[in-house]
Amino acid sequence: MRHAVLFGVAALGLSACSDPKAASEGNFKTAINTYIAQNPPCLSIPRSTERPEGDNPPDFPRYVSAAPTTSEPQAQNRQRERAPFDALVEAGLLKVGETAIKVRTGLWGNQSSDLPVRAYDLTPEGRKAVSQVGERTAFTSPDQRLCYGKPTVDEIVQFTEPADAMGVKVSRVSYRYHLAELPEWAKQPAMLAAFPQLKRDTQSSIDANATVLLTNDGWIHERAFKR
Repeated sequence: MRHAVLFGVAALGLSACSDPKAASEGNFKTAINTYIAQNPPCLSIPRSTERPEGDNPPDFPRYVSAAPTTSEPQAQNRQRERAPFDALVEAGLLKVGETAIKVRTGLWGNQSSDLPVRAYDLTPEGRKAVSQVGERTAFTSPDQRLCYGKPTVDEIVQFTEPADAMGVKVSRVSYRYHLAELPEWAKQPAMLAAFPQLKRDTQSSIDANATVLLTNDGWIHERAFKR
């Protein structure tokens, strides 16, 4: 009889582990991993601080003024503008050159003059790494981004008892993860200094929260849910 009871308990445990609708660490880890692995963090490449005259200039090069500065605060501001671009140069994603562009001047912008600038353009490595979000319109241009790493859940810390919310059963999950498969440029000291987000994202362990929803096929991350 004792063996029969033990077998029954083991069978129930195995059933819970294999049930995709069970509220379990394994199912929640799978649900969160499936979503975050396909949505790595990204850095937006800063936009030009100087805009050449004309409509719809190309996405690259990006321009930063190289005109002489006349005060210490102005020089410090110029350095802040250049810092993220120079970090991308050091990482091998951008290259830089000196040139001049025509910019609109005058009280009503009805004149033009030559402005010395540093021109930052993508290297072949940068072109492979960059991705684009958004569409070009008469008023906006796509956001150029550099995505990095593969988010991977290490541990489910805790989760709430599943409860109904707006007709859907949900659970709120706390978990820890890290970024695997980081590209070399994401480890560069200059990049970590210039982009605080990158420094946060490349820690060995990161705490995060997510809400998971129960569907007919099992649990999924709330951001993967389509009504």
